[in-house]
Amino acid sequence: MLRINNCQINTVSGQISLPDITLEQGELLVLTGPSGMGKSTFLHWVLGDEIQHASISGDIILNEKPLNDLNVEQRGIGLLMQDVHLFPHLNVLDNICFALPALSKNQQGKKQNKQQRRETATNMLEKIELSYVAGHFANQLSGGERSRVGLVRALANQPQALLMDEPFAALDPNTSAKVSQWAFEQLQQQGVPSIMVSHDIDNIPAHAQHIDLGAYFHSTSSASHAKRN
Repeated sequence: MLRINNCQINTVSGQISLPDITLEQGELLVLTGPSGMGKSTFLHWVLGDEIQHASISGDIILNEKPLNDLNVEQRGIGLLMQDVHLFPHLNVLDNICFALPALSKNQQGKKQNKQQRRETATNMLEKIELSYVAGHFANQLSGGERSRVGLVRALANQPQALLMDEPFAALDPNTSAKVSQWAFEQLQQQGVPSIMVSHDIDNIPAHAQHIDLGAYFHSTSSASHAKRN
């Protein structure tokens, strides 16, 4: 479960006071709002990145564990961006192997060797019918394949929650609809709570929670103007 409480975003243009957020395993929250409203900044705050040009406060709790005082590596949260950065010198299978946790264990509880890690990555691709691209390199993938591989690699790292910043925006509408539906199904099946930033307000999944940051925005300039008058 991912909970974000008492969250307040302050920028040079105004303030956003978000309602408390609770995401059970496999649930999705879609964030929308005008450009520059702080959607991506909010994601990076949850991730644990250093925030510039804004200040954000609030409590982040993942599986009953407070995260605010932990760094990015300690939080166990994954990030999927619009531009999926695959290592160009590695094929798809090796990209996924690289993402597997360093201490991945086999069924006997021992650290996986190189061959076992490759078998784990192969099984992940087979489960979502992507085994045919295992030997392909990044420049050999279509946009849809690249997005799907990006999600598989993000999940290979076994995140306890996943953040997505416009992950399907570069795809054509038909491909975006198919890949996003597939992605949300994977996240539900694996029980990963996720937050996605999107500008596509007309295609928010029916099962998703939705917050429009614009609805909670209060302009600082408007308040200052009112005081002067």
